[in-house]
Amino acid sequence: MRKRYALWLISVGLVLALCMGEAAADEASEAALSGIVTSSPEGPMEGVLVSAKRVGGTIALTVVSDHEGRYHFTSAMLKPGTYDLKIRAVGYEMPAKKVVVGASGATADLKLNPARNLAAQLTSAEWMMSAPGMEEQRTSLYGCLSCHSLLPVFESNYDPQGQVKLIGEMRNESPASNLHFSSKLPYFVSRRPNDAKLAEYLSTLNLRDGRTHWGFDLKTLPRPAGKATRVMITEYDLPRATTMPSFAVMDQEGMIWYADFLAPIVGRLDPHTGKVKEWPLPLVKPGFEPGSLCLRVGPDGSIWIARSFQGAVARFDPKTGKVTTWSEPKEYRNIHSRVSYLEPTPQGKVWFTDTFNRTLNLLDPATGEVKAWPGFPDWKWSWENDTGSGSHGKKAVGHFPYSFASDSRGWGYFTDEAGGYIGEIDPEGHIKLYAVPTDNAGPRLMHMDSEDRIWFGEDHVAKIGMFDTKTKQFKEWQDPQELDDDYDAVADKAGYVWTGGMVTDLVTRLDPKSGEMTQYLMPQLDVNIRALDVDNLTNPPSLLLGENHHAKIAIVTPLE
Repeated sequence: MRKRYALWLISVGLVLALCMGEAAADEASEAALSGIVTSSPEGPMEGVLVSAKRVGGTIALTVVSDHEGRYHFTSAMLKPGTYDLKIRAVGYEMPAKKVVVGASGATADLKLNPARNLAAQLTSAEWMMSAPGMEEQRTSLYGCLSCHSLLPVFESNYDPQGQVKLIGEMRNESPASNLHFSSKLPYFVSRRPNDAKLAEYLSTLNLRDGRTHWGFDLKTLPRPAGKATRVMITEYDLPRATTMPSFAVMDQEGMIWYADFLAPIVGRLDPHTGKVKEWPLPLVKPGFEPGSLCLRVGPDGSIWIARSFQGAVARFDPKTGKVTTWSEPKEYRNIHSRVSYLEPTPQGKVWFTDTFNRTLNLLDPATGEVKAWPGFPDWKWSWENDTGSGSHGKKAVGHFPYSFASDSRGWGYFTDEAGGYIGEIDPEGHIKLYAVPTDNAGPRLMHMDSEDRIWFGEDHVAKIGMFDTKTKQFKEWQDPQELDDDYDAVADKAGYVWTGGMVTDLVTRLDPKSGEMTQYLMPQLDVNIRALDVDNLTNPPSLLLGENHHAKIAIVTPLE
């Protein structure tokens, strides 16, 4: 398995060498497919994403046109065959196009036309940019984004009364629900005081009363330019179109593992071949949503999975296919149970959170013992001045433990999204809280690096945060795109730090030494970027993520 992946790495290395312009003449001779992207309004177009997918295949490769409008696939990227070509460039579209790549390569210039339906191309961030209203009103739109993009909100025709009813229904959908799948929470969430105000605002934005267009201009973000065009993105189709791979991680052998947000499945993707194998996970609480959330690789190569509403954690042995499950303590097995995030320690134990019961837990797999700590007397969570169903731009009260990380000693660290803290807990349950410098930062997912530093996304304020567990000092970097909701952050072996925006379809690579950030646009609209991992086997390292709304796994490889 390692040998196969090494061969894939050699191919990637060839791609990088050719695309980085180390030998322009050699690059031209190795071109499998190239051309120039143009349009009548602009002429040659920089920043157009061009994707090639072999007809009948499951792997798509994407490159981005440069300042002269040129795009380029090397022979290491595309083997001879027939490929479907697609583009992403907001405001433009291209008719379906096929190209035959022969042994000597092919040329295909691409002529784009102005989009006939710009609204269908907007990211949720662009809808929030376009929407009129007070800042508080526009940020309330963020509450509609967990299940889907904002397009259905703006295309709807509900009046205020209909909006109130819909808001109540949506609030009782589980986090795994989407436009094609509905799963209700196992408990009821009542109406909030400001629902009527939110409903009135939403009804001014949609197409109610027979409107055929919106009474405001549609605004767009700029296309990639400069360094942001120097990237290769590889996307792998998963076998089931309903798969929601919120978490995708790479093991030491270069295999990619994922958990399904919707189904009791753990899967493995071979990035060299694109082949996928899946295994079922047993139900612990029949009648409750069966999907999983967080997935991590343990020190011994075991796959650890947070079973979400099943109220348990599972260990999958890749060698035997055996699944072992541990439930949380009896006193917390209730309708609110949601084991969302976990982290194996170097010592073999596993930290995990029950986010809805607000507990912190430590599992010893050797004995089966689970210690649980309910936190503080004010562990209760609520929102002040809530105008929607989400959290963006609002001030939280109390505490809401979210994700976990472990340092080299085996101590646990957790993000407190509501309180704005990084929490520290030792194996005896002693807890300390450290306030993130930015007020209402909303720390979400995080990763511990080899120096025991925590990198985390500040979801509410579009920042990357770092907490040094040894010195107890913080450092923060502002995302250049203020609408990015930096959900996660992870450092690679080259020292870069990655984050992603759920509403912008942008992934960002930070150089902490210089502060420079490069943002790469994903090929699909509404990727729903959440958890991240890095592929440290490529040079330079790549970003790995699940495309939660497209049943795909993607690898983002910078070309410089």
